[in-house]
Amino acid sequence: MLTPEQIQRFYLQWTPSESHTSWPSLWRKHFRIRIQCDTFIKLNKHRSRLGFDSLRGFCLEYSPRNVYMSALNWLMPERIGNKRASVEAFPVGGEYVIDIDSYLNYRKHTHRITEDRVCEGCLENSKQLTERFIDEVKENYRDIRIVFSGKSGFHVHVLDFEVRDWVSYDERHPLRSHAAARFMYSTILNDAVKGFDIHHFILSADVLRVITFPGSLNSVTGLVCSYLGGAKAFGKMKVYEILEGAKVAKGRTLGVNFVKLDQLRPLLRVK
Repeated sequence: MLTPEQIQRFYLQWTPSESHTSWPSLWRKHFRIRIQCDTFIKLNKHRSRLGFDSLRGFCLEYSPRNVYMSALNWLMPERIGNKRASVEAFPVGGEYVIDIDSYLNYRKHTHRITEDRVCEGCLENSKQLTERFIDEVKENYRDIRIVFSGKSGFHVHVLDFEVRDWVSYDERHPLRSHAAARFMYSTILNDAVKGFDIHHFILSADVLRVITFPGSLNSVTGLVCSYLGGAKAFGKMKVYEILEGAKVAKGRTLGVNFVKLDQLRPLLRVK
C-alpha cells in the first residue's frame, strides 16, 4: 500500500492522456474517490461538472486509494444519490461496462508473482476471458475500449451502447430503461460467454455503478489503471507488456523525481 505522500507525488505529475481527451462524455460523469480511511467521497457535491484539473486537485488534496467514475453520463451529476433521488440527475447515455477478474476464468497455471504483487498467470486468465467477451460484444458494437484494473483484471467499456437497442425507452422512467437494457444485454452476453458470476452480472446491470477512472493510481499495487486502447490493440498485447506500461507510476511514487511534501502544499486545494 502506498503512503499518502507517494500518492500525492503521482498526481502532482499527472497529465491528461489519450483516454482523457478522446473519450466521449468522459467529463459528464459522476466521480467518487476512496480515501485512506476507506470512506467514499462524492466529488460532484463540491462541483457539478469536473474537468481534469479539478479532478487532479481533489486527488492531491485527499491522496485517494482509488478514483472512480460512473458508467452513465449525467446532466446533473451533483444530484446522484440513491436510485429514487438519482432520477432528478437525469441520465444522458453512458457506456456498458464489463468488469473481469481472473477467478471468473480460473485455470491451472504457474503462479508468477511480480514485485507489485500481481500474478502474471492470473492476469493471462483474465485477458483470455476479456478477449472472449470482446469477440461477443463486436457482434453488436464497435467503440470498445479496455482499461487494465491495476491488479488482476480488465474493464471493457462499450461506448456506443444504446438503451434502445434492447428495450423501449421510457422518458418518464429513464433509469428503469437503462437498467432494463443492461440486464437484457448482460443476459445475452452471459449466455454466449458464460463469464459472469452473480456479483459481476449484477454489476453489469447496475445503472449507478462506478468503475475505476482510466489513468488513475491503484494504491495497493502502485500500478496505473492503464488505458489500453481498442479491441485490436488489446488483442496484440502481451501480459508482460501491459504490466510494464502500468509501472509508469513507480518513478513518480518511489523516489525518482522526488518531491517533498512542502513542495506539494501550495498545489493542494485546501491549504
